[in-house]
Amino acid sequence: MIAALVPVKRLAQAKSRLRPVLSDTARRDFVLAMLEDVLRLTVGNPAIATTAVVSADDEVLAFARRLGAQPIREPQGVRGLNAALTFAADALARQEAGGLLVLPADVPLATPADIEAILAAWQGAPVVLCPSHSGGTGALGLRPPLAIPFRFGPRSFAAHRRVAAERGLAVTVLELPGLAQDIDRPEDLPAVLAAGGSRSREALRAAVVVAAV
Repeated sequence: MIAALVPVKRLAQAKSRLRPVLSDTARRDFVLAMLEDVLRLTVGNPAIATTAVVSADDEVLAFARRLGAQPIREPQGVRGLNAALTFAADALARQEAGGLLVLPADVPLATPADIEAILAAWQGAPVVLCPSHSGGTGALGLRPPLAIPFRFGPRSFAAHRRVAAERGLAVTVLELPGLAQDIDRPEDLPAVLAAGGSRSREALRAAVVVAAV
């Protein structure tokens, strides 16, 4: 089976670079709205047996459960994004997941077609990588779930590609605009406001940030 996995920071810490244009309450609402948009891509997709959210934040985990995702609590001893992903990927592998699709929680511009493209490309290589504009990783597909160690962070696309090569694993690279744009800085917000039909756009409009960005 294929599992999707979305990591989320504690809400108090998430998207700190948006503080100049969003209040703490608006930032919290926006992070949850982006998470909802991402979860909508995988929850209910017939090709994805389960969608999980790993976080140390109780509110995030409860929110994920309400949207039909499996909450995975990040243990206190786990430190950092890659360690949290490794913990959750191992848990999903023990639930008999044969493949893992890792999606960041800040790619609300991604589309169902992007997910279908990844699933189709996965037939030809055990590792599928979608680069972001910043050199990061907009999505990562792995068969099996721990095929390579996670290297999320600055320049993670190159790092993931390198560790796959070190392990002799074929990599398919997909350049998908919706997954290439992560939302991290104030200058990223106009792209969300210009995209229709998303919870993220609704949250930004409710925050009255249109004039600020």
